[in-house]
Amino acid sequence: MPVSTGVKTELIRAAGGLVWRDRQRREIAVIYRDRHTRDECCLPKGKLEPGEDWERAAQREVLEETGCEAEIGKFIELLHYHVGGRPKVVVYFEMVATREGRFGPSKEVRDTAWLAPRAAIAALTHEGERDVLRRCLALRTLESGGEFLPPQPAARQRF
Repeated sequence: MPVSTGVKTELIRAAGGLVWRDRQRREIAVIYRDRHTRDECCLPKGKLEPGEDWERAAQREVLEETGCEAEIGKFIELLHYHVGGRPKVVVYFEMVATREGRFGPSKEVRDTAWLAPRAAIAALTHEGERDVLRRCLALRTLESGGEFLPPQPAARQRF
């Protein structure tokens, strides 16, 4: 007879985006929230709804958290960690904003910003998300055969 440990083991499935402001890929969307830590900076992401696929969830979460509609690009990374004793998987896609809407603070997101890649790496709270951005930049560098990162981080711009 199995023994219950009282630990929830149901997988939390989430999707998110590394959202570029335009096709020149000079600025990335980040969100600020106070939910887990004071002034947490992260990439837009959230849980899948029943019946939703990874790509659609990423687009929906980006729209909900930034006000931007975005086109799905390449799969970038899958992060796996535990939240409250439950395993969580987050699938990240590279995305390009196709329409910038109005952002309004919500109970989940306090603020949003467009940051240059190096500034975003410095600002992101979680190492896993910094790695997602680094991986995307490395792939871009390999594809272009040259230096991708701008020499100076741009100042923070609000949505």
